Amino acid sequence: MIYAAVKRGVKAGSFNAQLAGGIPVPTSAIPYDEEVLWSYEAGFKAQLLDNSARLNANLFYYDYNDYQAFLFTGVSGVVINADAEYYGADVEFVASPFEGFDFRLAGSWLDATVKDVPLRVDGPISINAKPNYAPEFQFSSMARYEWAAFGGMLSVMGDLSWSDSYFYNLRNFDADKFDSFFFANARLAWASDDGHWEAALKVENLTNAKAGIQGFDLATLCGCNEISFRPPRWIGLSVRYAL
Repeated sequence: MIYAAVKRGVKAGSFNAQLAGGIPVPTSAIPYDEEVLWSYEAGFKAQLLDNSARLNANLFYYDYNDYQAFLFTGVSGVVINADAEYYGADVEFVASPFEGFDFRLAGSWLDATVKDVPLRVDGPISINAKPNYAPEFQFSSMARYEWAAFGGMLSVMGDLSWSDSYFYNLRNFDADKFDSFFFANARLAWASDDGHWEAALKVENLTNAKAGIQGFDLATLCGCNEISFRPPRWIGLSVRYAL
């Protein structure tokens, strides 16, 4: 199947509210306008190898007028209007080549720019910035195999993922950037044929990667950043009984 689409969407405008103790919001920055998006997308979905595999791919272009971008300042933030453009592509391959085995491979590319972002609200200096939490490249894969054993089904599964670096602040300062990371997880499980019992052993973050989830630039408050990370390597064992 081949498809293409052109869509228009609108997000209503609103108002920025002053947070007690935060940096004052200039009067001119209290209201912000509606966001208008024109999206253009084309792609295909294909069944392959006697319907044992599927390949999906698409290209897209998003043209934002008055994109509503969040600019974090001090201990609060404001929504500003700035035009933006997103170019991207996604591809996914899923296969079940033989009984009990499933495989998935996926990747994405994103080139996005938010235009004329002020370093300070209503300030004289502006930059073209990368949006928050928007890595340029991402890849993931998963493989799972199950077979009959011990009066039930035994399965083993592993998944891998990699993400490019990305910013968590719209100003795109070097200090506000998460490094790229590689994640690997594994799981061994057994489920009884009657569906009552399940036991599983899993290892999350095999590589013990240090990967950021969320960050706040608090330089104007304490000269520091506040960052949250994904959990480190951990091992879990679970046993479940269902009536």
